[in-house]
Amino acid sequence: MAIELTEQLVAQIDGYLKQTLSATEKEAFEQRLQNEPELQEEVRLQQQLFDIIGKGQWHTIERLQYEDRITELKSKLRSSEYQDLSTSLRNAEKVYLEENTKVNPFKKYYRYIAVAAAIIIFFGIYMTQTNVSLRSYYETYVNWSDLPSFVEKGQEQNTFLQGEEAFKQKNYTEAIASFQKVTPTDELYHPSLLYIGAAYDLLNDNDKAIATFQKLASVDDDPYERSRGNWYIAMLYLKIENKEKAIELLRGLTDDAENYNYEEARVLLDTLE
Repeated sequence: MAIELTEQLVAQIDGYLKQTLSATEKEAFEQRLQNEPELQEEVRLQQQLFDIIGKGQWHTIERLQYEDRITELKSKLRSSEYQDLSTSLRNAEKVYLEENTKVNPFKKYYRYIAVAAAIIIFFGIYMTQTNVSLRSYYETYVNWSDLPSFVEKGQEQNTFLQGEEAFKQKNYTEAIASFQKVTPTDELYHPSLLYIGAAYDLLNDNDKAIATFQKLASVDDDPYERSRGNWYIAMLYLKIENKEKAIELLRGLTDDAENYNYEEARVLLDTLE
């Protein structure tokens, strides 16, 4: 039967694993460990979780807030999948050392580190996939401050530049009105669509942002700009948690190494699939 994890008990386990208990507290806790197999199992699992997630991110309150996810990960640690992985790694280590009887002790130490790292990476991927929302990828990859600037000191203010200045001042509605005056035959039409889409996104008008980038993704004269439009559509689908449509677009972006953000699309696609 699983032990009941109260806030006090979790704090004690934290202190024990982090070695912050006083001598008296440590002695009392270890005495309890000797008498309670369920507590021994809990401490063992908490140690594995502690190693996987890292000291800086592993706090009592966080564990209580995400109890369901922690319980799920504990099940993973108990699973045959994890046990098989651990056994395979230990067997590989044993064979390696038997075949290399003159292995330097330091090399042997680092082999053990490699085994531990493999297990941590295995479950680190699991935790990443469990905790990271689709929107967080959008927040990671979208930075509208990187949009191309065409403002030069002393330059006469035309429609595009008025829009860019309004955008920089965070007057997004005014910026959209200016950029929408740029015609498809203007050499700044593609950058105008970028700014309009970005402005709609910053106004949280996702439908209009997607529709604007679809215009960019449909231009006839520039495959690179088409791929740029598709990239931002994919990002917006991640923002609104539409994984299927985002993956579909990312797959298209990975078809050609010349596409906008090709490498980023490959990495992101591998993560999502």
